[in-house]
Amino acid sequence: MSNSPINDARGTNDQQPIVAVCGTTNIDTFVGLDVFPAPGETVIGTRGVQGLGGKGANQAAAAAHMGVKTLLLSAVGPKESADNLPDPLADLALKELQQHGVDTTHVVRVDQPTGQAFIMNDAAGENIIIVTSGANESISPIACGKALQGEGGVENIKVLLAQGELTPAHSAELPQLAAELPGARFVLNLAPVTTKDKALLKAADPLIVNELEAADVTEMPRDTPFEQLVEELRRVAQSAVVTLGPKGAAIITQDDVEFVASPPSPHVVDTTGAGDAFSGTLAAALAQGADLVEAARLGAVAGSLATRSAGAAGSYASESAIRALHKEFLQAK
Repeated sequence: MSNSPINDARGTNDQQPIVAVCGTTNIDTFVGLDVFPAPGETVIGTRGVQGLGGKGANQAAAAAHMGVKTLLLSAVGPKESADNLPDPLADLALKELQQHGVDTTHVVRVDQPTGQAFIMNDAAGENIIIVTSGANESISPIACGKALQGEGGVENIKVLLAQGELTPAHSAELPQLAAELPGARFVLNLAPVTTKDKALLKAADPLIVNELEAADVTEMPRDTPFEQLVEELRRVAQSAVVTLGPKGAAIITQDDVEFVASPPSPHVVDTTGAGDAFSGTLAAALAQGADLVEAARLGAVAGSLATRSAGAAGSYASESAIRALHKEFLQAK
């Protein structure tokens, strides 16, 4: 399986569809432990890989791997200036994004440090994650929209994709940004559920959540029967996609519910970032002209492939690998 995001057609057609992703950029640091420390206890850990993270960055990488021109609207730490020391994590994040084929023109440098996530895994496979938002707290969709309008070419943006990692106040600006992008479909992966803003949810087409997030966003108990969640999701969003892990996903429109399966993974190495692979691939497929069901099928394939390698964006497959497994899986059914 090739993880190269490069598509031969990228950059050769000024009218090619664009996915704009408005979301966070982090650098993830993994630490291995035998057991988690008790309060006040010091333990020795093993430092693992350090690399690109943040749901915005991950989903932008997944979309770019599908051969779609992908813009990331985000923020990282400062360059060296009279007032600031350089932020080496910002340079690392930008370099990795570009290696995945993401256009980082609209990733701004601010005077806060690049966001970080510290992921601790114990010998039993459990994890504890600590996130410092840093520069991500400054990401304003309205400000991003002004920058895009000033540059022109927004008519080629076919999908605006966002997540739940912006501040609630900034998330509330997303419908305005979507309205300023003519012809753009607003896809919201509300993970985590940091807001239940009614206008934000109603603008989503689709709203992407897992089963627990579906209950949280509709303010229903987590043991609510799925059929009842479906009706509540229809009430709060134009359409919805409920991800079901290895079982695939449910696509919910105002008239129908359709389930799509996920190809089984022969050996699960790491599920980190599989959900982001799903959402980014779905957004890219919509931009390429797929309907929502077909886009979800491709997203499920991308998520399955992502579990077969370690890491998040580094585990994402190429468009050719995704489409090959998609074809093979359909033929085998």
